[in-house]
Amino acid sequence: MDKKINSKNLLDLFSKSGDIVQRPINIGHKGVIAYLFGVDGLMNTMMLDTTILRPISTDESLKEITNDDEVIKYLLEGGAYHAFAIEVTDFELLIRYILSGMAALVFDNAQKALIFDVRTFDKRSIQEPTDEGVMKGAKDSFIEVMRTNTVLIRRRVRSEYLIVEQLNVGKHSKTDVALMYISNIANMETVNKIRDKINNINIDNISTPAFFEEYLVENKFSIFPQIMYTQRPDRVSANLTDGRIAISVDGIPFVYVLPCQLPMLMQSPEDYANHFIIGSSLRIIRYIAMILTLFLPAFYIASTTFQNQMLPAEIALSIQKAKENVPFSSGFEVMGLLIAFEILIEAGLRLPKTVGTAMSILGGLVVGQSAVEAKFISPTVVVIVALAGIAGFILPNQDLSSGIRVSRFLLAILAAVGGFFGLAAGLIILITHLCSLDNYGVAYMSPFVDVEASNHKDTLFRFPISYFKKRSKKIAPDNQTKQGS
Repeated sequence: MDKKINSKNLLDLFSKSGDIVQRPINIGHKGVIAYLFGVDGLMNTMMLDTTILRPISTDESLKEITNDDEVIKYLLEGGAYHAFAIEVTDFELLIRYILSGMAALVFDNAQKALIFDVRTFDKRSIQEPTDEGVMKGAKDSFIEVMRTNTVLIRRRVRSEYLIVEQLNVGKHSKTDVALMYISNIANMETVNKIRDKINNINIDNISTPAFFEEYLVENKFSIFPQIMYTQRPDRVSANLTDGRIAISVDGIPFVYVLPCQLPMLMQSPEDYANHFIIGSSLRIIRYIAMILTLFLPAFYIASTTFQNQMLPAEIALSIQKAKENVPFSSGFEVMGLLIAFEILIEAGLRLPKTVGTAMSILGGLVVGQSAVEAKFISPTVVVIVALAGIAGFILPNQDLSSGIRVSRFLLAILAAVGGFFGLAAGLIILITHLCSLDNYGVAYMSPFVDVEASNHKDTLFRFPISYFKKRSKKIAPDNQTKQGS
């Protein structure tokens, strides 16, 4: 779009748009005409009147100026009572500023425009995170406005090296994206790679987070999350100082963090808010829960269908007695109940919150009890699936929980087909897949698969804060000192 900046081109472009306001302004009544353009509803009209229009109409000095360029220079140097004022000579950039809610004064003779940031948005207030519970820590969370999100981070990281680059994504939506990193810590090769990926996104609109995430993920066919998202500014700030990169997208109420590794998804900010022994205990519980939700249904199928001699005699007899008069195999029972469990979860998410919660509890109790009494499933299977399902809810990251749930189905199928041999084959495939993933030059299973001693002090166990003296060499290659000299 190679057009000259003038009011006619803008009027032709916005001729059918009723929300674009425009009016001519005679500056100083000496022949200098400027045309005001903006989007109705996105501009703060009171700010526009007070800081721009009133000074222009009352300033005696403007009555002596008869040249567009001199008027522009005077307004930029303080004639307009506004902190943000820039001169624009590119037509496409001018359109982007106008449609983002800024006010533009267009000077036809000079073929230039002055941009004033008088944006206003209807936005919800900063509230406590809904997806990440906070017991001991900051209770503010990100919202849908990108600039508010960057401010929340800037409040916590006041370093002059914190860079907030503003990019645009979407041929038609032109969604604002903020790329944030600390320049003297982050790996600039990773920063450049992520920036290039964002600039190369060729899509009309960023309507959902997945439209953006899939372009950043390097291993697109993996069901495990390779990009961490969070609602908590304190968590983003901590990752920035570790050398990672944060991305905020306008309209999305959370911030992405890259590179992402599996241990990051198993951690919670509450681990660092409590005593290190308590934090370590909570982490161990999470890892145990992940193993239970992943392998317990498959282990039950394999042990009761193929190798029941591996179970203690009392447990084997108890399971056998519970399966009396049940016409289905253990594999069919477990798979059917897992599917029913997922249906209840999905129904609870789609219904209104008050109805969904009651339906999930009622549905689980009524359907489960009725199925047991009707001899469709055994009570043991209900206990196994319920325990596996509850253990899955302990995982801090919902994307990881979804990936674990899909893997749980696959392992259950393999166990139903091949018993412990199928389960072992599935385990080997799963570990091989996880170890093969690489996320912007960092192994997905890091630090479990690398030899950096400093990285192992914040994995299964959370060591005291005084032990965190080094950053990861692969994430921050040029600045690894975190504490001390």
